[in-house]
Amino acid sequence: MHSPSDETLMAQVRDNDLDQLTPLFERYQGPLFGFLLRLTNDRDTAQDLVQNVFLRVLKYRASYQPAQPFRAWVYQLARHVHADHWQRQPVPAGDLETAERTPTLRRAALAGVAASSDGEHLYEALALLPAAQREILVLHRFQGFDYAEIGEMLGCSEGTARVKAHRALEALRKIYFS
Repeated sequence: MHSPSDETLMAQVRDNDLDQLTPLFERYQGPLFGFLLRLTNDRDTAQDLVQNVFLRVLKYRASYQPAQPFRAWVYQLARHVHADHWQRQPVPAGDLETAERTPTLRRAALAGVAASSDGEHLYEALALLPAAQREILVLHRFQGFDYAEIGEMLGCSEGTARVKAHRALEALRKIYFS
């Protein structure tokens, strides 16, 4: 039997059939967790943010347009949840002592020293990238979005998204191989 598409399920959620959110949660909680984990480098934070994404799915369900791919829409919500999380918990510029006490920033600062394997070193190098560069690489390389979809999420053209991804990859290479 054929299961309903994400868009069909979300259209039903939008029309207040909230039971249809369960299959969407089951389909997307793992991929969203992976996305947010790569952005935050913290399992507990990523789990909390996934929950916040689905709270926003409920809150903003009326804004969903069935012609819009659900996958892109939910990742856009995840991007906003992630950005809002960091806006609520900013680290003052130049406050090294605070940065050293912040686990994610401390791990990023020690990436070259603390990495014990190539995979760990790659994730630590990824954590050193500015959020916008890290995000575009995670969306493309780990979540499988194409450049047109990323461009739509970022509000730019496919070509601009491709250039941003190339620059982010170059920055990652410099960090990783230094």
